[in-house]
Amino acid sequence: MQQLNIDEKPFARVKSPLLRKAFALWDGKRGTHLMPRREDFDPVEMPRLLSSIILVDVEDGGARLRIRLVGTKIVEMYGSDYTGMYMDEIDFGDVREKVLTEYRLPVLEKRPVFSDHEFRKLNNYHHTIERAIFPLSDDRVIVDKLIAFLDFERVRSM
Repeated sequence: MQQLNIDEKPFARVKSPLLRKAFALWDGKRGTHLMPRREDFDPVEMPRLLSSIILVDVEDGGARLRIRLVGTKIVEMYGSDYTGMYMDEIDFGDVREKVLTEYRLPVLEKRPVFSDHEFRKLNNYHHTIERAIFPLSDDRVIVDKLIAFLDFERVRSM
């Protein structure tokens, strides 16, 4: 198995109630399986999570990650809607490799990944992003989608 180097956060250190709720939902949907299927999730069951969601199609075993859906809160925070784009085409600045690696890790290891990032908007407000990325699988063996949730906390203005 390929070894990826990231600054991963253990679930025990996840502060966001939103991400903890997302994990409980994912964990409950998988039951006794390694991971749930996309069809196991009904948007009606998770109205408070929808604005903070990113749904990603996994192509070529994780070589390409195409964004299928971006929640309104994420679009608002980043100032762009990345729906339909491949992640390797997005300008993540100096955290590009970290972000791409964090999204590929659940594909390779078939498990959730939790992390933090600092993010500065053009208006100079700084935010901490706490992120959870969960693998999904139609056949419950090969990861074919990812479901991610981002929670933003305003830290300071510069």
